[in-house]
Amino acid sequence: MRRERRLLVPEIPSKTCQAAAFFKGEKGFRRLFPLFAEKYRGLGRIGGSVRLTNLTKEEKEALSMLLSKDYKHQVSAEISLETFEQSLNKTRYAGIKLKDLLDAYFEEDILTKAEAYQQYQEQKEDFFKDLEQKYDHQNCRGWLAHIQEKGAGTRGIHQAYDKSPSTLKNQLKNILSALSRLPQDGFLRLPIFANSICQDPHGFDLGTEQGRFFISALQFLRNQADDTYPINSSPSTEEKNEVMEYFGLLRDDILNFVTSTGIVAFDEQDEIMPIWQWAARQGIVLNVPIREIVKVNRFVPMSFDQGQECPHRVFVLENSGVFSAVLDHFSAGSRPAMICTHGQFKLAALLMMDRLAASDILIYYSGDFDPEGLQMAQQLLRRYPGKVRLWHFGAEDYAASLSAVSISETRLKKLNSVMTEELQSVKEKMLWAGKAGYQEELIPILVEDMKEYIKNCPSFSK
Repeated sequence: MRRERRLLVPEIPSKTCQAAAFFKGEKGFRRLFPLFAEKYRGLGRIGGSVRLTNLTKEEKEALSMLLSKDYKHQVSAEISLETFEQSLNKTRYAGIKLKDLLDAYFEEDILTKAEAYQQYQEQKEDFFKDLEQKYDHQNCRGWLAHIQEKGAGTRGIHQAYDKSPSTLKNQLKNILSALSRLPQDGFLRLPIFANSICQDPHGFDLGTEQGRFFISALQFLRNQADDTYPINSSPSTEEKNEVMEYFGLLRDDILNFVTSTGIVAFDEQDEIMPIWQWAARQGIVLNVPIREIVKVNRFVPMSFDQGQECPHRVFVLENSGVFSAVLDHFSAGSRPAMICTHGQFKLAALLMMDRLAASDILIYYSGDFDPEGLQMAQQLLRRYPGKVRLWHFGAEDYAASLSAVSISETRLKKLNSVMTEELQSVKEKMLWAGKAGYQEELIPILVEDMKEYIKNCPSFSK
């Protein structure tokens, strides 16, 4: 049977309420009663004792009067709850149980810790049942069940409940409404979508608690569709962008861009897109935002478009300075397909490489030799199994690019997450040397590789 929390505000003063009013009015008991209540909560019954230290004059007088004991010269006092109740029976408040007095004093039903926990669990169960009844969409039911099971990524939600159930309920109502109204075709910009749900374009901003819970919900739904997709309680910005893109939501489709050259694009009808073809033939370097990438069905290197019998690959560099320096070695019409990610992979770069990999294009990746660079290489190897080639990214290349720049112990610990077999030799060398290696030292050999590749693609000379 559920125990309802009640407030005691009697219209007609009872003997117990009169006693509570008396003790509230006595300064000498103001520290004692909270200690009694806490003792009852922990022990589950009236028993045990509490200790008062640094007794005030009022406390000494009050205790001496009620307990018939001289506390005038005492600095502290050990007060038994049973003794207090027995002494109460010798006053005009005889017959009042100490538990009833505590309830009246605090104007609530003082619960034991076991009772409070049971009530907490029952109220929390009711909290989620109410949401389940109002939001019966498949996405909503699944996520609410995941929360109640305390599944991955839900810890913050339970902490938010403990902090303020009413605030959390408002947040969950917005998120559940969003889960039942995710875009079915095409893309929506996140602020527009948020405004339609919350009447606030910033309702799902990633820096807000509601925004973080929304990302957690999307991660859960993505995991339900693909159980190899990990639910990360602390996703990176690009991981957040990616899971939103999966569900047709774009956070920023202009400033999130990737740089490319020598790549052509095909639309949904598999027709070549003229602007891409022209730019590739002219050797123009493009900064391509997500807004344009989502219009593309597939990407291929220019050599692929021209139907030549040569290995189809795209060269991916993460350093913009190296990318530009490599370009200097090739004329406009003889550049192989190249991508620059400008450091950590943005969603735009991943979307372009997704479409290249889907066309069976090999991705040759070269990055800096530091913990973050190895993590990026591992990300590609895992995302595109069988489609990635580490391009001069081995132990010998690390030795050739070694600098005098030391890697901090904090950063070296990031190597613990690098588990891919292809990267273990570099990882071991880096842990031993503790130095970073940079692509700039490898520019000549990268250029040589690309020129050798071009020899096998005659169209570059046309």
